[in-house]
Amino acid sequence: MVQAVIFDMDGLLLDSEDFWQQAEFDTFSALGVPLTLADTAKTVGWRCDYVVDYWYRQSPWSGPTQGEVADQIITQVIELIRQRGVLLPGARQALQLCQQLRLPVALATSSNHHMMLAALEHFELMPYFHATCSAQYLPYAKPHPQVYLNAAAALGIAPEQCLALEDSVTGVIAAKAARMRCFAVPEPQHRHDPRYSIADKVLDSLLQLEQKDLLNI
Repeated sequence: MVQAVIFDMDGLLLDSEDFWQQAEFDTFSALGVPLTLADTAKTVGWRCDYVVDYWYRQSPWSGPTQGEVADQIITQVIELIRQRGVLLPGARQALQLCQQLRLPVALATSSNHHMMLAALEHFELMPYFHATCSAQYLPYAKPHPQVYLNAAAALGIAPEQCLALEDSVTGVIAAKAARMRCFAVPEPQHRHDPRYSIADKVLDSLLQLEQKDLLNI
């Protein structure tokens, strides 16, 4: 039996990946970086400073610092979440299932700490979590496993006894590197990406997460 469940946030609980892409497109386009909205899909699941550094190396700009650009993107994402954000199918039900089974729950996200708290408060999800971990101040974000290891440590549970729930390949790699079991919940267009084969199970949505999944692992 799994002893704890660790959730990703963007793209798993929150339908926010499009907001990140829109904010990045708007911000980089204003700086003269030649990219399309589709180009922003290259960095889905990355920490914001990684994204900014990537596009700066592709097309350096003058004016605002990389830190200022990252802050601008994060501010826009928070506003979009507050204006138009919704939870993904099964998100609240999955958290409630863990609560019913009395499983400790943590969050492990590459997102900015302030953005993480703003999103959890907006959707009233904070009471479900025993620990929340952002990779903002870590030397490395996902696919490095540290944020997952920190989440397990915050719960006092060995990583091998944790189940991670992820939507991106980057996140799945991080969870498996932390020696956790991992269920992937990809976006429909990425459902058949062979890289998800490293996950222990692939779900179409969190609506497919069942009690037996948490008791029979």
